[in-house]
Amino acid sequence: MRRELTPRPTGTDSGVGRLEIEVSRVDSVVRVALSGILDEAGLERVIGRVAPMLTGRGQRVILDGSRLVHMDYRSTRSLIRWNRNLRRFSHTLHLGGWNDYLRAILCMEDWERELGLPLVPAASPARGGGLRQADS
Repeated sequence: MRRELTPRPTGTDSGVGRLEIEVSRVDSVVRVALSGILDEAGLERVIGRVAPMLTGRGQRVILDGSRLVHMDYRSTRSLIRWNRNLRRFSHTLHLGGWNDYLRAILCMEDWERELGLPLVPAASPARGGGLRQADS
């Protein structure tokens, strides 16, 4: 079936998948609440909103992904690159509330675990299988 003839999900047309960004700052912590779908363009918007708020060194950026429904795997490289740039100025990037699905996407691309998401194999595929976050 040609792409033009493929029916589109109704949620896509209504803006449900659009990335929404809420940024707040308390002292040296910048919290970014994300909802929707994170892709490269969305990540660039996040970076553009956060950069002016990083006025000193050693600040903490928390990306709250608890309301994300999907992440384009291609944005992982940009997220890793941003993390490296932040570290050059002694900032730290923390990912909070990211579900197992999003963590799996990140870990498939973040081989060096630069984003701080250590995963270990589950004990048995029969008991839930796949990957789970390590207890640390």
